[in-house]
Amino acid sequence: MKKMIVDILLFILMLMEFSKVYLPPEVHEIICICLIVLVIIHLILNRRYIKAIPKGKYNLKRAIMLVINVAFMVVFALTCIFGLLSGQYVLTFMNIGNLTTVYLHKILAYLSLLLLGLHLGINLNVLFERIEKSNIVYTVYLIIVAFGIYSIIQLDFLNHLLGNSGFSLVTGNFVINSIEYLSIILMVTILTNIIFKKVIR
Repeated sequence: MKKMIVDILLFILMLMEFSKVYLPPEVHEIICICLIVLVIIHLILNRRYIKAIPKGKYNLKRAIMLVINVAFMVVFALTCIFGLLSGQYVLTFMNIGNLTTVYLHKILAYLSLLLLGLHLGINLNVLFERIEKSNIVYTVYLIIVAFGIYSIIQLDFLNHLLGNSGFSLVTGNFVINSIEYLSIILMVTILTNIIFKKVIR
């Protein structure tokens, strides 16, 4: 139960960070600090997995999971660190006044969103297996993927990922913006799970 609560909070707060344009800058930085605290708690709650990393044999499934999990945690941690280094309202003593940190923070933030989808896609494999496959489920998957593609275009996601655009775009309001980013995460999650199962087979 503790893991679930922490994971849900992490997901919600991370999603909120991508609607920065609708939030006071102080709130954006406070959420960043909360995310760091929650990540530390998340790692503590999953210490058994961390301790087991150097143990046992590695097959393709376990190797892929490790690479994606480590990549996500590293990129997400760097996103938060560069965010704090470029913060101007809360932990001002950490601000180094370097545009490079702002630039890296933006790029890594969007990369972490994609890695979050990959992370969920491989780690929620049991949950996906429990979902009874039917035409309705596949239709829902298709709708999510289609809306995810639409959101990538609408948010000019690729330019954000390459650092060619600002942090967020005004696409309506906080709710609409959050749904668009959510659809991208879910799209990557669904596609990752499908591809992951194909690769393992």
